[in-house]
Amino acid sequence: MPPSHIAYYISSDNLGHAARASQLCNCFLLVDNTVSITLITQVTLQSFSIFKPERVDWRQVKVESTVVHHSLYELDVSQSIANLICLEQDVIMAREISWLGEHGVDLVLVDAPHLPCLAASKVGIMCVLVTNFGFAEVFSYFQGMTDGKPETKMRLDVAVGSMIKAYHCADLWMRLPGWLPNPGFLRTTLPSSTWIVDDKLELGIENNIFPPYSVSNPSYERKIVDTPLLARPPTGISETDLFKALGIPTQLFGNRVLLLLLQITSHPPQIPPNWICVTLWTPKIPLPNGYFVAPSDLHTPDIIKISSCVLGRLGYGAVSEAIAAGVPYVYVPKPYFIGEYSLRHLVETWPGYEGRAERLETQKFEDGLWWPTVLELVSRKKKGEDSPCVADNGEFIRQTIIEEWDHWQHSRN
Repeated sequence: MPPSHIAYYISSDNLGHAARASQLCNCFLLVDNTVSITLITQVTLQSFSIFKPERVDWRQVKVESTVVHHSLYELDVSQSIANLICLEQDVIMAREISWLGEHGVDLVLVDAPHLPCLAASKVGIMCVLVTNFGFAEVFSYFQGMTDGKPETKMRLDVAVGSMIKAYHCADLWMRLPGWLPNPGFLRTTLPSSTWIVDDKLELGIENNIFPPYSVSNPSYERKIVDTPLLARPPTGISETDLFKALGIPTQLFGNRVLLLLLQITSHPPQIPPNWICVTLWTPKIPLPNGYFVAPSDLHTPDIIKISSCVLGRLGYGAVSEAIAAGVPYVYVPKPYFIGEYSLRHLVETWPGYEGRAERLETQKFEDGLWWPTVLELVSRKKKGEDSPCVADNGEFIRQTIIEEWDHWQHSRN
């Protein structure tokens, strides 16, 4: 008998977590009409695209300390460290242990806070990580950025060590593409800044999982399962209807589309002939002709599908959906975030997508010098054939989780 109540802990670090969690939730809900899901996150419910909302509850509570952003591509490292050090872990743990025990939860999914892994273990519930990274390696990357303050560095070291011990309590890691080693599963050298050599990710890791067995169920052998790309699919709306919903005049329906996922902070450049630009952000300044703001209720993968290029930062949600649609991607770098390196490796090496992503320096973006890079990338000849079935709707992940949950349950008896 499959789990009946799933608690899904989802990071509020960025909306990419909510996007992929939505897709996996929908997969569970559509296949099994008896399952209910509780989303535990600080992200608003409107950020999720859930097809069966009557079987989904939402708890907006704090379970993590996320990375602080100045903008979509700028981090505040000092404040991020300070927030982690001050996180009231004991309060969060006591609350979540109590809630899990009182609400009949029989499976915990995590993307990707650490404390829910520990809480699930304390209650004796199977915990599955569904993510490409954990926050131990993210905060470990900051260990050389403590401004020469020994006490801050020491407290950060302790906090990262605590994160790793919490991730030890996860039983299964459904490892999404574009992954970083999670030291809660794989022994690796820290700080994670040592993984970067000549501005590229170079990993020296053991393949043996540690600890090898579940903390809460020692009869169950912990596992890592590599997954297909998890991405939300388009809804199937016609291109004509989508152009109308975007408010684009009919005489521009044949133009190429640049989808801008970054907020415009200065006067945007004029658009080249035969192009238009769609942005998901409501601008604080007037936009020239050819720029259109997408209504918030439109499905982003639908807009990606009709686009000739996407301009954003390297985040799993947008990257996975662009790869799935075969749309070229121009990205603005996000300094101090180690996940940048694994996602860069993903867009550079994904079969059929090689040569279809290009970096745009931050200053060029802020100066409005986007179009030369966009036009050059779109004009490139593809290096290979599109890879078939590059994205999964979550069914592989769902099936694997159910199979392993069944093994986990039987190993306890």
